[in-house]
Amino acid sequence: MGAFVFGFLGTAVPRLTGTPSLSAGELRTLLVLYLVTLGTHIAEQPVVGDALFVVLLTVFAWMLRSRLAQRTELPPPGFVLVVCGFGNAFAGSLLAIIGTRMLRADVAMAGTNLLHVGWVLLHILGLGGFLLPRMLGLPPDEPKPGPEWKARAWFAGVTGVVISVTLAAEAFVPFVTWPRALAALRIAAAAAWLLANVPFHRVRVPNVTLTLALRTALVLLIAGLAFPLCYPLQRAAGLHIIFLGGFSLMAFTVGTRVVLGHSGFSHLFPTRLWFVVATVFLVLSATALRVAGEFLPFKRANLLNGASHAWMTAAVIWAIFVLPKVLREDPEK
Repeated sequence: MGAFVFGFLGTAVPRLTGTPSLSAGELRTLLVLYLVTLGTHIAEQPVVGDALFVVLLTVFAWMLRSRLAQRTELPPPGFVLVVCGFGNAFAGSLLAIIGTRMLRADVAMAGTNLLHVGWVLLHILGLGGFLLPRMLGLPPDEPKPGPEWKARAWFAGVTGVVISVTLAAEAFVPFVTWPRALAALRIAAAAAWLLANVPFHRVRVPNVTLTLALRTALVLLIAGLAFPLCYPLQRAAGLHIIFLGGFSLMAFTVGTRVVLGHSGFSHLFPTRLWFVVATVFLVLSATALRVAGEFLPFKRANLLNGASHAWMTAAVIWAIFVLPKVLREDPEK
């Protein structure tokens, strides 16, 4: 998901602000830092890996800051949520390091909540308010600089603060009642932002493959956020609905839309894309198996293996049919 966020923002921010794209040198720097961070975590050195991730975030934020400073256009108000997302990533990484070093499981859990859930969720909400209506065929609703833009920016800021505070606080309230209350606040904030910025009742695009996949990911994302309301003690199951059914399916869907659109294949948008259908089916299977593993402890190992194989197969199918198109130059550039 880190690679998806860096790639998407590295593409979107220059377009939204009317500034130059990332240079080849900047891309190489990000890629090297990302691979080193990833390799450190694989080598089971989480503290060093989190520290390197903070360095990676700092470098990437500086690249975006330089473009925002020379912008010719005002970004959408939902960009405030993107800034909150970066705050979650920085704070989450630092809290994870502190909690691990001090042997404070609650501090480390607060950090992982902010980093693993808050960072990606706030980016999806912030950029989703701008991108998702376009994918669903809704007319653009971009407020011009002025009172309306400021009002929406404040709305985004309050949404980001509520989600961030409830995620961090969850680590320090191990009782049943409070996780439900915090989850209720979190889902109310996320749903209010989505409903205000993505009016699903006015969707005009027919139910083709990409729109159905996008709707499915959004439903599962909300379902995962709402999961603690019914099963507060099955925290891991709800998180896997968010990660697999929400975040990863959203990444596959949006990634397909962006890559096809930027490589001259936008004529495929209204068609039935069987490789996306297969990806969605396998991701949904992985999600169901992973959640079932939390409720069936005696079959947990087999269910988790099945979930891993299903998700990896989905990733391979998607990569074979989508990633080669990254090498094609944007015909509209």
